[in-house]
Parts: sequence; C-alpha cells; structure tokens
Amino acid sequence: MLDGKRVLVIVNPSSGRGKPDAVETTIDEALRGVGAEPTLRRTGGADDVTTWAEQAADDGFDVVLVAGGDGTVTAAATGIVRGGHGLPLGVVPIGTGNGLARVLRLPIDPAKAIVALDKGVLLQLDVMRRLGDGALALIFFGAGLDAEINRDADAESKARLGYLAYFAAAARNMWGRRNHRVTLTIDGDEEVLAAHTVTLFNAASLELVGVDVGPDVDPHDGQLDVAVLRNPGFWQSAAQVLRLVSGARGLGELRSAKHVRIEADPPLLVHADGDVVGSTPLEVEVVPGILAVIAAHDYREATE
Repeated sequence: MLDGKRVLVIVNPSSGRGKPDAVETTIDEALRGVGAEPTLRRTGGADDVTTWAEQAADDGFDVVLVAGGDGTVTAAATGIVRGGHGLPLGVVPIGTGNGLARVLRLPIDPAKAIVALDKGVLLQLDVMRRLGDGALALIFFGAGLDAEINRDADAESKARLGYLAYFAAAARNMWGRRNHRVTLTIDGDEEVLAAHTVTLFNAASLELVGVDVGPDVDPHDGQLDVAVLRNPGFWQSAAQVLRLVSGARGLGELRSAKHVRIEADPPLLVHADGDVVGSTPLEVEVVPGILAVIAAHDYREATE
C-alpha cells in the first residue's frame, strides 16, 4: 500500500503527550522501513492541515497520512474532499481519543500503525457535512452533553490525564442536566421533543483495549444514525450513555437518516469529531463514499 509511494505526513505537534521530534523520527523511520518516500510537515496553525491536504496531489504526493488526533484527521479529510483529488487518507494515531484509528482497527502506536497501513485495505468512507459552511465530521456531530464533554476535556486536561480527561468531563457535565425543547427533523419529518442531547453518528463502532464498543454504525451505508438522550438526571444520563456505548438499544435508540436538522430552545452546544463548532441550529447531510481511507487488513472481518 505504501511501498514506493510519495507520502505527505502532516504532524500536529500539539496532539498527544509525546515529543514532536521523537514522534517525527519514529514515523519517518517506519515509513522508510516499508519502502515509502515520506515528507513530514509540522503544522504551525489551524489552516495548515486543510491547505496541505487540499494541495497534496498538485504537490506530487500519492498518499496523505495524518499524525494527530481526530480533529486533525477531520481537517485533512476536509482538504482532500475540497481538493477533489481522491488521495487516500491514513491515520497515524498520536492523539488522545484516536477515534477514527480505532474504528479502522489500526494499532494505537505510530510505528505499528504504519506497518498496518502498509498492509491495509482501501475503503470508501461516508462523511457527514454541515449545511451552511460545509464543515465535515467523520465520526460524529453532537449537540448537548457530548459537545460539553469535549469542550471541558481541553488540551491541558488531556495532557495531564490522557483518556481519563473525557471521563472526568463526563462526570461533571452529567450533573444538573436539563431537557431542552428540541425540534428534530429527520428526512423531512419534524417532531418536537424534550431532550438534552442529540448525536449524529457516521462511524462509531470501535476497538478499545481489545473490546468492541460503541453503537453498531456502518460508515459505508450512505446513512447517518441519530441518537436522542432524554432523561435529565445524573444516573439516568449515565445509564443512557452506557447503553449507547455498549451498543444496546432501547434508551438512546438509533434512527437512520440522510438529512437531519436540530433546533433547540435554549440552544445546545455543538461539536464535530470532538472540536466545538458553535451551537444549534445544526443541519447535516450524509455524503456517501466520498473519502478514501486506509484500514487494517482485517477491518471487514473485525466489523462484520
């Protein structure tokens, strides 16, 4: 997959807890070890990732790899889609959550991930696009609790606590939850309900410490999946989240859709793949199979 290819590696030095120089050396050596021709670029600003990914084909590259967290991966995907060149996107996980890498069954170790990418398979991934500004999400858009969790699991807390920063932020934000008046329109059908969180999933079934977790969502079916959390108390919210994470139905049941609009009174905070991007209203559509990604060679077997 990577042998003989010119590979652009976009490195976000603020992702994870490792030293950027050491991370870059590991990545460069691993890529040369599988016969690739790497060029590493370290980001210096928020727009670098998208711009470099958009221009990658014009710059003579065959593959774009992203060494960073999910926000960096989504920014690169945005550039690839915007550029329209269709270059494959690979993930070298050095972030905290590493959600897409886990979805694609890639090892959470840069050197091992590169070996897995070299032996991997090419897949066409659906993406979700926010109407209005065209912002993309590969894993999920969330309005409410999950956006607040990602807001509070900031860079400082993730550097100090790692993945536990998300659990700490979740515990804080589950207290005192209140339902909002939510108008939810799914493929043209409108309903008004009381809820505190609405999450739109594109790819959510992932491997974590050897166990498959997350709702059973297929990122290749041309649809997104909608989960609504309604019960406002701490324990009720915790139970809903746990059921959703475990893949259980009932509380937080999923509904499939191609187009969703969320309005809330008062407004709900919104995030895209872990980055807060404003507040409701949120209107999203699915764009089927527009992004080429590299998954582990056993991805299909692991997710079927």
